[in-house]
Amino acid sequence: MASPLHHHQAFLEDSLDSGVLIFTNDAARQHTELLFSAVLQQLAARQLQVLSTPYQRIELVRLIYRFAQSRPSKDLTLQTFFSSVNIDMAADLSLDGVDLEPVPEKIVEFTDHLFAHFFLPLKASSAKTPQPTPASLSVPSLSPGQTLPASSHRLSTLRRDCLIRDKNRCVVTRKFGNAEALVRFRRDGSDAVDDEGQHLFITGRRDFEYLEVAHILPHSLMSLDGDSATVTARRNALAILDMFDVGARHLIEGYNIDRPTNALTLTQGCHREFGMFHMYFEAVRDREAPPHTYDIQSFLPSVLSQVPETMTRTLPMAEHHNIDVPLPRLLAIHAAVAKVLHMSGAGEHCDSVLRDTEELLVQADGSTNLGTLAALRLGGWWNGLVV
Repeated sequence: MASPLHHHQAFLEDSLDSGVLIFTNDAARQHTELLFSAVLQQLAARQLQVLSTPYQRIELVRLIYRFAQSRPSKDLTLQTFFSSVNIDMAADLSLDGVDLEPVPEKIVEFTDHLFAHFFLPLKASSAKTPQPTPASLSVPSLSPGQTLPASSHRLSTLRRDCLIRDKNRCVVTRKFGNAEALVRFRRDGSDAVDDEGQHLFITGRRDFEYLEVAHILPHSLMSLDGDSATVTARRNALAILDMFDVGARHLIEGYNIDRPTNALTLTQGCHREFGMFHMYFEAVRDREAPPHTYDIQSFLPSVLSQVPETMTRTLPMAEHHNIDVPLPRLLAIHAAVAKVLHMSGAGEHCDSVLRDTEELLVQADGSTNLGTLAALRLGGWWNGLVV
């Protein structure tokens, strides 16, 4: 008999592959939306501890629907939820005849699946983009068929392109790259200038830090090579990704995962904060704002954040070098995931689990997360090393 977790993954894939419309008219969709709210409201009113630990499970489900980026994604979330709790989407809004007693346990199974196969793996892998030896600006270009995702050459090329596009500066702090500053100092001394012709070395200012390339969605998400456990882990994650944005997986398929459209230049501190989904980019909707302008915010306390207050930044473009800017759609998915993690408390629970990678100790009360960490390692999301 298939496990509940296998059922969720198989159902998501079948829903996408079938090509059948989930709702044939707006009335059916509106009914299901109201039913969704009614079920969650009734369960929340019961204040069951099982639904509030170790994170707010009902809120997690509600937020995924709220921050789904498209109508098809919202429809898929509704269908997946009702299938998971075994409630007919055509049930009466009064919930007469609906047995809610087994639903809390099914929600626990469902949210555990989302946590273990999507949210935790993203956190475990997003802050750890492999950093290649800095590429020179003369790295030869190879065709996509000549390189593999996350290969040394591809990551070096990605780093080179991002540094050119972002003018050798962190897109958040605007700090100039330490390594490149040293190259220019040795070549030009105190007359060295940045990519816009401004003097780099100004008395009393230390605007330099080591820079890293940071994937918006982790490169490991598309690493489909490996044993069956690794392949299954990626398929699970990609199926859940569709609940946020149906079709977004095609933007990161194959070599696209390591293209500048899925990467930013960040300082080490910003990379970790962004990768752990504490920092996020919110597109500015003002028509007067230049294209690719974002409000950058963080959920961390201001004293611990690289962005102690909201920063508005317009991402650089490199038209003359034919290097694409980060895709707004991918940054929107990242922001949606960050909000769901923070507002549901699931992000804090992720952090607790990942802290065990540093301690690797079985706690006296039996609340060890080593089993979860073992699953991360088997799925290829974590290499078992403390970093």
